[in-house]
Parts: sequence; C-alpha cells; structure tokens
Amino acid sequence: MNVDQEYMWNGVLTMYQGFIEKDRPKIDKFINEDCTVWDSSERDLAFGLKGLNEIRGRRPNDPSAPQVEKIDATDPVIDVYGDFAVARHYLKVIYKNNSSPSREVRNTGIWRKFPQGWQLIHNHEDELPLS
Repeated sequence: MNVDQEYMWNGVLTMYQGFIEKDRPKIDKFINEDCTVWDSSERDLAFGLKGLNEIRGRRPNDPSAPQVEKIDATDPVIDVYGDFAVARHYLKVIYKNNSSPSREVRNTGIWRKFPQGWQLIHNHEDELPLS
C-alpha cells in the first residue's frame, strides 16, 4: 500500500474502533460534513453528517440488547484516482458472549482529498446473508 492507501485503511480501522468506544469525534474526523451514506439498516440515502446522526439516533439503545465486542475489517482494496479513491473491504461484527450471530458486511467508501487530507464523501454498506 502507498501512503494514501495506508491513511485511508487506518482511517477505516480507527472509525470501527471509535464505534466500539462510542467515540463519535474519533469516527467523524474522517467523514466529510457533506457526505452521503447508504446504511445497511436503512432504506434511504443519508445526506451529510446531519443525516448520519439521524440514523445513529434511530439505532436501538437497549443496554440488554446484544453488544458489539469488535469489528474485524479485512481484505482492503483501495484504488486512488488523483484526488479521489475507492476503498472496499469486508467487515465482521462480533457480539459479546456470542449473544447474537456474527454479521458480515461488505463496504465501499469513496474518499476525496481535501486541503486538510483524505475524507470519506460516500459510504455504502450492505449486510451479507447469514451463512
């Protein structure tokens, strides 16, 4: 991987760690405020961090529900085209105490290079069927 690809891959891994830690600023520093998002649990496209935060607000917050223990991201394929990049990978969501079956998701992120660095401008994820 070149330095730009490594930055984006480390950004992806940092965002998943931020999810586990419930640290939105850790996640959001990699996301452009005008991004678009296809979330695997929602039908409609979210516009901007505002739309993403609305999705986040609709997620269940039941402390007795299965809790995510870790997110394993694998198999990155990142292609850089000037100031744009396409980053693809798989991720597996693993729940604490095997309280729920693991979920596998494939993800495609479109990144753009801004003066302040690379940021995610579009993210698309879809959940794969349980095997």
